[in-house]
Amino acid sequence: MQIFNTASRSKEEFIPIRPGKVHMYVCGVTVYDLCHIGHARSALVFDVLVRFLRSKGLDVTFVRNFTDVDDKIIRRANTENKDWKEIAETYIKAFHEDMDALGIQRADFEPRATENIQNIISICQTLVDQGTAYATPSGDVYFSVRAFPAYGKLSHRDINDMLSGARVAPGEEKRDPLDFAIWKAAKPGEPYWESPWGKGRPGWHIECSAMSMSEKYIPLPLDIHGGGLDLIFPHHENEIAQTEASCHCQLAKYWMHNAFVQINSEKMSKSLGNFKTIRDILKTWLPEVLRYFLLSKHYRSPIDFTSEGMDDAERALSRVYQSMREAEKALTRAKWKKTALPEDLRKEWDGLEQAFISALDDDLNTAQALGHVFSMTRIVNRLLDDKALRASEETREILNSYRERLGRVAGITGLFGEDPETFLQKLRARRCENLHIDPKKVEELLAQRLEARRNKDFQRSDEIRAQIAALGVEVRDTPEGQVWDLA
Repeated sequence: MQIFNTASRSKEEFIPIRPGKVHMYVCGVTVYDLCHIGHARSALVFDVLVRFLRSKGLDVTFVRNFTDVDDKIIRRANTENKDWKEIAETYIKAFHEDMDALGIQRADFEPRATENIQNIISICQTLVDQGTAYATPSGDVYFSVRAFPAYGKLSHRDINDMLSGARVAPGEEKRDPLDFAIWKAAKPGEPYWESPWGKGRPGWHIECSAMSMSEKYIPLPLDIHGGGLDLIFPHHENEIAQTEASCHCQLAKYWMHNAFVQINSEKMSKSLGNFKTIRDILKTWLPEVLRYFLLSKHYRSPIDFTSEGMDDAERALSRVYQSMREAEKALTRAKWKKTALPEDLRKEWDGLEQAFISALDDDLNTAQALGHVFSMTRIVNRLLDDKALRASEETREILNSYRERLGRVAGITGLFGEDPETFLQKLRARRCENLHIDPKKVEELLAQRLEARRNKDFQRSDEIRAQIAALGVEVRDTPEGQVWDLA
């Protein structure tokens, strides 16, 4: 497998540090608000990565943290006149609810910053003792960036360029504009813990260092450290500096970062009024639709969230599930013939599962991998539509293989894993809800149409069909009876 390593800016062969085992840490959320679509993308990318590595037989230990004490949490608590712990607990619970809805598996360990305070203090003390950090008279502790010569190696930034425009704000006690806080003296009304430098709380960057290098979870060096593109600098750069300075070892071998989600070609922000929470989106579309949409682009490419894009994702999912349903029906056939399939079709089919795996092996290219799933679906539909081929024993083999392959695809991507009829009914119900169509009304009209047809009142039957069409509903007459769906 090839992984694009942010540190080298190139694809590299993924070779676990410990044979057969993978230790992976991904930065989680700061729990002060509901998760947005950007959080969903990051969580989903690494969910698929873990699933894929495990499908290869690797023993993966996955750690994803919660930042449960932070300026934003404290501000929200003060605004709502609540305890900061209540805010954190509320949004940790909301995170789990949202991720569960999207089928994103729980991490093996979900450490919280507040559970690792003593470890944080210990790291800070080590850095102070060796001179790579310093305490100020007011009780803040700063990491000395110039004391770590490799600073900038992840983001590929030159320290002299960083200095341009950097200033020490009035009242700050840090020695250099580039230095950053690893321990903050507590202000009145803020949560605090006792430390060698007085009452205080951790800085943001040091929290991840403590949780990623804790032997309680996984030992260093990590195989993979991941997160969103926005974390490369300063968060991950700072994490590398303070971790490697304190332990004198490598933090991670591979660094993976997913690109941003835009909203209608604009950066998502509350000030622009285009902030999309996961819950906002799931009011309109099924969770699997969002999952498919986010996997339809390579994780390192930006993705533009639009209603049209989500509708396209919905249609794509529906196509596969419809094919699955028809394949299941076809497999109930009692008699099969020894009709040979075209050689080119058979050859293409035989290569598609490996093509799916190869796409994921190429830096987790889910977009390309899903393209191969649609190639499988196209072949299945071709066989089902061909009167001469659909009864072939070779077709039966392919239909069974299609079912098995989609089961493996579901295990890796979290897509196409539902019973097709169940999914299609849920999709129809959701679309009816969005379009304010009453399914009961449709069923009543269909019953009336059926009665008219039984009475050979075809004029009345046509009138009712027109009424149904006016609702935005299509009716098909099949051997199994009337079948309806939204136009």
